[in-house]
Amino acid sequence: MTESAAVERFRTLYEANRRDVLAYFLRRLDVESANDCTDEVFLTAWRRLDDVPTDRAARPWLFGVAHNVLSSHQRGSRRRLRLIARLRSQPVQPAAGPETMVMRRAGIGSVTDALEHLSHADREILRLAYWEELPHREIGRILGCSTGAVDVRLHRATRRLGKGLDRAGHVSSGRPAVLPDQGGETC
Repeated sequence: MTESAAVERFRTLYEANRRDVLAYFLRRLDVESANDCTDEVFLTAWRRLDDVPTDRAARPWLFGVAHNVLSSHQRGSRRRLRLIARLRSQPVQPAAGPETMVMRRAGIGSVTDALEHLSHADREILRLAYWEELPHREIGRILGCSTGAVDVRLHRATRRLGKGLDRAGHVSSGRPAVLPDQGGETC
């Protein structure tokens, strides 16, 4: 299939089904999550356009993807809730890194609130680094980027988290975070 034919096919599929897929999610999720999940369904459809049926079976195929996306979203929500509960039940342990300073300054509840205001990418890299305690090299493998890119993304995410806490009324040192070196190899 030519690129222009693929684009046209996807456009037709999207225009014919977006409202119904979004409605499916809106009946189950908040507006922001419903929009995100709808986008995920159509991203999957674009990536697997050759697998999408060309006739009336396209709609059930999309709803099958929507069901899987919803299941994944709900599993993620349950994991986040368990993580928040675990974090709230545990005292903050001193450790090297900017998360310790942020958590001491703001308290664990404020940190989890501030995390919810970050992008998914920022939340994910912070969680992989600080709660899962994965080395930067492994985070790079998971996210498909170099260790250097992990360092930069983590630094920026930590800064954004700090700014979110500052906006919430917490005092900031004004100094940029210094991240511990966890291996400078490129993955």
